[in-house]
Amino acid sequence: MSPQTQDAPRAAQGPRAFRRVAGTTALRELCRDTDRQLIAAGVDYVAHRDAAELLVALASDAPDVVLTPAEPTGVELDALINTVHQWANVPVVVAIDAAATGNTDAARALDAGANALLPTPFTAEELRRCLMGLGLPSSPHAPAVIVGDLHIDTAAHMVSYAGVDVRLTHREFSMLHTIAARAPRLVSPQDLARQFSPDVDSEAGARAVRVMIGSIRAKLGAASERGLSPIETVRGVGYRVRVD
Repeated sequence: MSPQTQDAPRAAQGPRAFRRVAGTTALRELCRDTDRQLIAAGVDYVAHRDAAELLVALASDAPDVVLTPAEPTGVELDALINTVHQWANVPVVVAIDAAATGNTDAARALDAGANALLPTPFTAEELRRCLMGLGLPSSPHAPAVIVGDLHIDTAAHMVSYAGVDVRLTHREFSMLHTIAARAPRLVSPQDLARQFSPDVDSEAGARAVRVMIGSIRAKLGAASERGLSPIETVRGVGYRVRVD
């Protein structure tokens, strides 16, 4: 069972339109801004290890847009674009290296059917403007992610568990949302570290992730009558939110 999404009331300070973008971890690292700044810009970025994993997760991610590198790993660009258009019927944005000389990626991407191009590295605001240029249908409400008793209202930036409101920091909220949105799949500590602590080495980043997961667990557990958190750890693999 995958997490449910539903329209949630928009907070007064929330983004005018919230878009879920499915992309790769490598492209996420090319964004100059933090996860919090992406959310503030109305972007819910779901990072996958590579293009092949992204395609497998199309149905469960239900993205508004797919963001891919010009040379996706494990699949040809034109095949990826055709698959996304046919399976998900959503636009594909191709990221290109704006600094590369003699770069033919732009022409190749457009010939392959790309809906738009995004020069890298990029900011949250540049990604937001790119999405606006796609002419997507109006969607003023951010989706709520619901996994069992866990309810994450992205627009209002609120979390409840077992009917009890849970106060999280911005970074805790973003990390929980990342894990819950991919349930029941596992998210590795390395992926979380790259997303939330991109400027530190992998070992230090993994330690920071463990500390933050511990804090989130404690807060969610305090909201449960049995003191249990919905976050599971699969030792040596990663984290996931239970869907039962």
